[in-house]
Amino acid sequence: MTVLPDDGLSLAAEFPDATHEQWQRLVEGVLRKSGKELSGAAAEDALSTTLEDGLGTRPLYTADDSVPDPGFPGFAPFVRGGRAEGSTTGGWDVRQRHTAVADGAVLADLENGATSLWLVAGDGGFPVECLPQVLDGVYLDLAAVALDAGSQVEPAARELLRLYEERGVAKDAARGNLGGDPLGHEARTGEAFGFAPVAGLARQCADAYPGLRALTVDALPYHEAGGSAAQELGCSLATGVAYLRELTEAGLTAEQAAAQLEFRYAATADQFLTIAKLRAARRLWARVTEVCGAPAAQLQHA
Repeated sequence: MTVLPDDGLSLAAEFPDATHEQWQRLVEGVLRKSGKELSGAAAEDALSTTLEDGLGTRPLYTADDSVPDPGFPGFAPFVRGGRAEGSTTGGWDVRQRHTAVADGAVLADLENGATSLWLVAGDGGFPVECLPQVLDGVYLDLAAVALDAGSQVEPAARELLRLYEERGVAKDAARGNLGGDPLGHEARTGEAFGFAPVAGLARQCADAYPGLRALTVDALPYHEAGGSAAQELGCSLATGVAYLRELTEAGLTAEQAAAQLEFRYAATADQFLTIAKLRAARRLWARVTEVCGAPAAQLQHA
């Protein structure tokens, strides 16, 4: 760590502040070399990038650019996180995906940095009845488990809950997600299944398992089908609202229903667009839950 002397030391003190106009003139010079005679704002616009959905990114952003108030961590609109303490206490949850029964693979991942497991069971994954084998040796009170079982969500969830009971895991120590996502499954496969089993799991989680959520709002099917960032957000929000309606009709309060949802988004090589998308999702979902009378932060898996 560098410690400044008592009289202070600013390495930039002898250099004047650069102005926006100076930067624009440098841009003009570069464009001129490529045969484009543009000046001022027009030169800056030439370096802007047009994205999907009519959005655009400018080549330079400064402190003078206005942005919506992000609020404080743990407070609406939750753009800076859902908890006031942020992720400093436990860090990010690092989730590893497993689709097959492989001896030692799950334990190896947990021993080398993973903190939770994303287990694909049923179609596209291992048989539901193999869940005990996949989780053999895993301390279920330490490692969170997120299931992804498609239309077999109910038997997979029941098997996981049975394992918690069999291994003596306290109900308040169980963490993760049972993975119910009827609309996401239909979007991915074209096959629909009823919401009633998922509602029953949500009721059980709300009553007895405070660390478990029953539903995943998976936006990956829309991204993988070519959807833009805005379309991915729109589909996820529409799905989330549909699930809130189903859960409240099943007897949960709006607050309980919102607490049963986890959202999954695609993170791409475009880091800044991904960050903007995740922040926009938080702000939009905060507005949805505000209108529902139960303001809540969006739990995100990217």
